[in-house]
Amino acid sequence: MSTTADRPALTDPARLAAVRRYEILDAPTDGQFDTIAATAAAVCGTPIATVSIVDADRVWFAAAKGLDGVAQVGTEPGLCASAFCAEGPYVVNDAVTDPRTLEHPLVRGELGLRFYAAAPIVTADGHHLGTVTAIDAMPRELTEAQTTVLGHLADLVAQHLELRLATIEAVRAERQLRDDAEQRAAAAAELAARMRAAAAVQATTPHPERCQLGGTAGCTAPAELKIADSWGDSAWGCTIHVEEAILNVRSVFIANEELGGLAGYLNR
Repeated sequence: MSTTADRPALTDPARLAAVRRYEILDAPTDGQFDTIAATAAAVCGTPIATVSIVDADRVWFAAAKGLDGVAQVGTEPGLCASAFCAEGPYVVNDAVTDPRTLEHPLVRGELGLRFYAAAPIVTADGHHLGTVTAIDAMPRELTEAQTTVLGHLADLVAQHLELRLATIEAVRAERQLRDDAEQRAAAAAELAARMRAAAAVQATTPHPERCQLGGTAGCTAPAELKIADSWGDSAWGCTIHVEEAILNVRSVFIANEELGGLAGYLNR
């Protein structure tokens, strides 16, 4: 991406999807990005520094040193909305003489921004999310070392975001596992209740003494339930083998004479 393509870059669906996946917009601060902003200000010698995430229609500050009460700004071109899609450092030494920033509200307005230096925050898969920025109301220049550190801080933000994403995905996976376990427990409890009820009904029905579901090894447990499948096969089994068959064979069900089947048609 180049700075001349900043407007399309703002609304690029793939980039915005990358912004959303980190669930960072409007999230409460946890102190990590505050430290990065403070470090950027200290290294660059500026009173203001930010860690910004660029949305489609706003620049949201994940951290802001020296901008008390300011949570976000607009996406007018020239500053963050242009700097985030740069391929490297984006530096404006004097905003009132730089054609990129002459008309920007932060330059012409109360803040009176004169100096602006930013390094883009870029994900491992190449999406530009925002910037780490140093700002001053006086014109200045950065040394090569200061510019390099600003870039390292932007890389650090990207790493923090990946850790955040890993945590989000781990929590989501744990929640899914818990939900699955609860569903399995509920299904097991329902099946157990059905088996108890069926066993009570079938207790007086003539049936073999031993379980017929033990395979070649056989099973000496008492037969308590009759099960059948959609092919017409049926057998009596102990509760353990009956439960195993119902859970593992899709077409198996607890046999119930009340279902009637085709008898009514065969005997009419």
